[in-house]
Order: sequence, then C-alpha cells, then structure tokens
Amino acid sequence: MKKILLLALVLLVSACSQASPTPVALEASPTPTASPSPTQPPTSTPAPTSTPEMLTGTLTTQVYVRAGPATSYGSLGLLNRDSVVQVIGSDPSGDWYHILYPSAPQGTGWVAARFVQLPAGTEVPHEATATPSGPTGRVLQRLNVRSGPGTGFEALGMLEAGTQVSLHGKNGTASWFQIAYPTGPGGFGWVTAQYVQTDASPDLPVLDDFGNVVTPGATDGAPGPAAIPTATLGPAYADGDSAAAPGARVVFAAGGTTELLFTSQLSSPQGDGEDWVEFTPFSLGGSSARLQLSLDCDGTGSLQVELSQGGSSLTGWGPLACDGRTVEARLTAGLPALLHLSAVPGEALQLTTYRLRIRNLP
Repeated sequence: MKKILLLALVLLVSACSQASPTPVALEASPTPTASPSPTQPPTSTPAPTSTPEMLTGTLTTQVYVRAGPATSYGSLGLLNRDSVVQVIGSDPSGDWYHILYPSAPQGTGWVAARFVQLPAGTEVPHEATATPSGPTGRVLQRLNVRSGPGTGFEALGMLEAGTQVSLHGKNGTASWFQIAYPTGPGGFGWVTAQYVQTDASPDLPVLDDFGNVVTPGATDGAPGPAAIPTATLGPAYADGDSAAAPGARVVFAAGGTTELLFTSQLSSPQGDGEDWVEFTPFSLGGSSARLQLSLDCDGTGSLQVELSQGGSSLTGWGPLACDGRTVEARLTAGLPALLHLSAVPGEALQLTTYRLRIRNLP
C-alpha cells in the first residue's frame, strides 16, 4: 500500500515539473532614441536669378541699334532686314524695344519698335528708363561723341540735334564737355561745346583728358571768369550716304511697317549737302501704291527733293517743300523708290534740320 502511495506521489511531482509556466507579460523596452546629430550649417542655396522673358521678333527693315530708347543715343551697330531679335522689354511709351545685342558693351541695345514684327497678341513689358540728372544741355546739331576732349580722340558715335545730354565736366578752356555716354569708356564721352546749349558751364568741374578733376593751383589774384561757349553755326555732319547706300531703307508692308519718320541735317556750301532715303511701297490691291509725304524744316537754308523709282525720275507729284504740307504720290508697288534731298546752294553757310515723313496708305 505504501509502495502504491509512493509511486503516485512520484508521478504527481513529475507531472508538476513538466507543466508549462504561465507566461509573464514583460514591459516593452523603450525604443532607443536616435542620438541627435551635430547641427550642420544650412546649405546656402542661391536665390534664383530673375531672368527676363525673351520675346522673339523679326526686323522688317534695316535698323540701327542704339544705346538708349531714342535716335539721340549713339549707334551701337546695324541689323539687316529679317534679322531675328530677342526682345527684353520696351520703354514706357512702347516706341522702342530693348533687345539682346551681344556686341554692345552691356550686351543689349534699343531698336525702334515699329520695325520689329512680333507674333499677334504679344505684350511687351515696359521698363523704367532713367532721365538725365544734374546739369544738362541740348545738342544743337548732329555731332560726334569722342573718347576725349579733342578731334584727335576716337569717335564713339553720334548725337542728333535736339538731344538732351547729362553734363559731367569740361576741359580747361570749356571748349569740350564730358557727357554721360553708356558706350564710352567708363560710361562717358566728350562733345564739342560750341554745339551744346546750356547755362551750366560755369558750374561744371574742370577735367583733364582722362576725366579726372583738375585742382586749380594757387594764384596771386582772383581767378578769372570761366569761359562760356557760345553756340555757333556749323556745317552738317557728312554721314557718307549715297544712292547705293541710303541713310534710311524701309520696306512697307500690310500688317507691318506703314510709316517712316526720318530726321537729319543738310548744309551748303560746306558739310553734308545731300541725303538719300529708300522705301518700297505696297498695295492691298492692284499694282499702284498710294503714299503721303511731308517735310518740315528749321534753319537758315532750304531743300530740293527728287523722287525716282526703277532708276527713272518721277514727275507729276508734289512738289515736296519745307512747309509741312502733305503731298500724295502714286508709285509701283513692290519696287524700291528713292528720295534725294539736297541743300540749295548759297554763298554763306546755311544749315537746315528737316523731318521727313512717308506714309503708305492701304
């Protein structure tokens, strides 16, 4: 009996020792927190550069590229008809387009908007243009801008009559003025003072040939009055145009250029005595084109005007005279025509500034 009880006890103990233990819920170990990395200096990301949107246009005629939005600015070069230009913007009036022009010192230039054909509906953004500040003067006739105060210095370009210029100084005799000129060395150029009308000459600093201010030396007495240039009549600048290389050339077209405005000077018996203007008329129907022409003049002389087409002189039109009166002419459409303007000879020097307008009617 004792053996039976002992055997039962052994079996019971053995069964208890083999029973699976009750699982114990373990507390979840906290997820290791990533050690903060050392603070890195922020990467410098440059702000995107504002690049003006380019508008592609095509020139309808040969045009001058100028340093600013007016014919009074110096010429930077010449672009031929059908040249493709990249337009950046326009002046506030919309009359001039600012274009890329890699050969210019600043890489840009200005052309007359009426000679640039853009896709229909294109809007050209306006740009603010600076106006001359400080002492100014007005150019009395077309003249050269030079790199220094004298005719021996390099010619940088030309200014037209009526141009307003910003004056920065004068040479020792006040016979030359230094002006703001974007394409000149350091942004300056020199013009002869006799063709610049201004009251600012006495107050301008005296500069040397390099544009440096000259410090006046000590004197025994009071300094004398500054030389004040007086405007004198001079001959017109010889621009070298001819029938083969006219001063202006335009092709009129429906939906394109329909009007030409041309300003220049002629003089006699010295200076530039003749100008040539070429234009090709168009017609919407038939072979005959209808044009309107007018001529306004200022100065002491008068002009003669001849019109030819296809190498033959035309009669039965005009006459076109310096009275601002509009005259009409019928020309063959699609065939280049040539206007020849010449100064009427005289014994004393006579200078005439003129404004020619040609309009091609539909």
